[in-house]
Amino acid sequence: MNPTAELYQSLQVAYDRFNERLFDASLPPIIFTVQRKPGVMGYFTGDRWSDVHGRIVSEIAINPSYIASSRLIEVMQTLIHEMVHCWQHFHGSPGRKYYHNMEWAKKMIEVGLMPSSTGEPGGNIIGQFMGDYILEDGNFLKVFQELEADREIGLFWLDRKALPRLFEPVIAGANPNSKPDRVLLESGTTGEYVLSEDGFEVSPLEQGTPFTSTVPTVNSLLPSNLQILETPKRKTRIRYQCPGCDVIVYGRPKLHILCGDCDIQFERDLE
Repeated sequence: MNPTAELYQSLQVAYDRFNERLFDASLPPIIFTVQRKPGVMGYFTGDRWSDVHGRIVSEIAINPSYIASSRLIEVMQTLIHEMVHCWQHFHGSPGRKYYHNMEWAKKMIEVGLMPSSTGEPGGNIIGQFMGDYILEDGNFLKVFQELEADREIGLFWLDRKALPRLFEPVIAGANPNSKPDRVLLESGTTGEYVLSEDGFEVSPLEQGTPFTSTVPTVNSLLPSNLQILETPKRKTRIRYQCPGCDVIVYGRPKLHILCGDCDIQFERDLE
């Protein structure tokens, strides 16, 4: 098999396995691309491709620049995030202009990833720019560990010019004193919200403290002598967007900007 086929086959195999195990094989065929968009591990674009016969398919892009310095679980976490977007595109109601709405958040939790505006426990679960973390008792971690142990998923070709990883994967769960059939959704002044055993419900839960643990290191994807580490360009301006009117502004990191028209705080792009 040639290198191009091997590269894309590894992504396709992972997509097929997770589609079967986490999405009941409900996702349609898609086209994979590799894109070096700065600061982004991956993204989904619906109905982007067509063949000469008029068949239309969607796209999932993966950024090869971050793969070599990442762990396999981080790449698969990104893939599942984009697969949830794919699921919502075909089976749900996507938010306007890539807004991550409650339907998307519910599906993320169902497959085992907790949406978070900070990428860590305590962040908002919906918004324009969203990260996520791994639920310790979630389906994603269980399926990933089984597939990885059986060597059913892997990456065969990696970009040697590796940029530092974008995030450290986090496994988190609710306070161990809380009920095991409930999982932490959001922390705030009104308490916490839970996903109940029999469905999606938003209800108050006694205040607790989430705990985190680092993901065990997966075997190095490339021998260190083959990697060419690159220094990322320093980002001096951050993109902020108003969730109400979608106005975008750029400014220095850690700004707190209020939209005068909507009286809503601008959200920071996690890129």
